Amino acid sequence: MEKNKRVGEKTSLLGRHHQESVPGSLARIGPMVFLHTLGWSFSEVKLTDQIVYQACVVHLGSAEGGCSRLGQDNVTTIGTQLEQVVQPFAACVSMSIVLLTSVVPALAALFFGPWSERFGRKPVIAVASVGYLLSYLLIALIGHLSTYYIVTPWFYVAANIPVAFLGGFSVFNAGIFSYMNDVSNENNRTVRMGALQGFTILGVLSGLFASSWTAGAITITTSFLISSAIQLVSLLLLIFLMRESVQVDRSVQTRQKLAAIFKLDRVRDMKRTLLQDRPDGGRTIVWFLIAIGGMVELATAGRVLFFLYTRHEFGWNIQQYSLWLSSEFAVIMLGNLFGILALRKLFRVSDLGLLLLSTVNHLGDFLIKGFARQGWQLYLTTFLTPFKGIDGAAARSLLAKILPQDEVSRTYAMDLSVKALTPLVSVFLLTSIYNGTLDSDPSVFLFVTCLAFVLNLGLVG
Repeated sequence: MEKNKRVGEKTSLLGRHHQESVPGSLARIGPMVFLHTLGWSFSEVKLTDQIVYQACVVHLGSAEGGCSRLGQDNVTTIGTQLEQVVQPFAACVSMSIVLLTSVVPALAALFFGPWSERFGRKPVIAVASVGYLLSYLLIALIGHLSTYYIVTPWFYVAANIPVAFLGGFSVFNAGIFSYMNDVSNENNRTVRMGALQGFTILGVLSGLFASSWTAGAITITTSFLISSAIQLVSLLLLIFLMRESVQVDRSVQTRQKLAAIFKLDRVRDMKRTLLQDRPDGGRTIVWFLIAIGGMVELATAGRVLFFLYTRHEFGWNIQQYSLWLSSEFAVIMLGNLFGILALRKLFRVSDLGLLLLSTVNHLGDFLIKGFARQGWQLYLTTFLTPFKGIDGAAARSLLAKILPQDEVSRTYAMDLSVKALTPLVSVFLLTSIYNGTLDSDPSVFLFVTCLAFVLNLGLVG
């Protein structure tokens, strides 16, 4: 075993062995991923809107006094004043949820990623899915109670504890992308990763589109009960349709598997993978790719603030914001599903070229958003920057080319953990900037995020 490891370490940077591709694997995992993200996105914006409303109710001591007028086009002077008062409070609650569901899953991914190499990808994906299901049910319960009592929106932070401690998006994504790496090869990996990302975005797009049309017709309780049902169906598809991509030792008992989750040996293996010297500067390139993903997440972690920003700057309500966000994700989805395929097959663009193109698109997108003074300009930047979402597929494909097969999932886990931990910085930085400039120029936080992509241009170079 040690001899094989040493040989693997001396392999040329792009000299990976050929791996067989498993046909039909995308058709099995794609619908499950689509439903998972559909359930999540169907209620995400609704929750942010509900937090603003309940913050207003707590501030006034009752539901009377204009809270129901918040976020509407014809907001009164009283409504505008209330918005100014409750937005900083709502921003703190929303970003606390982002913090909780980012930091804890990041730590969990460090253990679950290496664990899945031995005991399978499906259990890891299932655990994260159950976390979402439990949190959705708790949020539905709190939303129902808020119709009868004055409930502080901080309870929504507590409701996200199950999804946080069971892995959240970090563990879920580590599982699905490791699975896709298992069943693809160097020739089709970038396209398949892009297609998997496309299914993710398609789910988000469908959820946002559906939520924009049902926002005024259903309560937060109904919204999250629907999300719970969708998540349950996704979990059933995972159990009955997906085939395990890892050969699991059936003789190991469940108790032993659970005990192995938090063994420090797994973390030591990951540390060895990330710190060992590699030919042709491979170790440096691995860390650059991880850092690039982290900077993208740092910049985009302010998405909750951007909803509040459009309410304040353009007077958008939840339907208008969801409609724009739907168009945003539709364009990104097309970029992943068809843009990568066209760029790779027709124009022979390398993975590094795709990464550079995505970074330039990200930078242009945030610059236009910062200078935008009318809502239609947000649609303009959406259609001018269609390739800003292809960085994930390109970076994961590059990592798979650099690393031996048995080390890829560990690196994916670290990559997702770094992405999840970056809100530790952005949650305080962007929220404090937004709250501090709310009365003068709230677009400042958008220009600050541009610095992340300027740095990424240097890292790609």
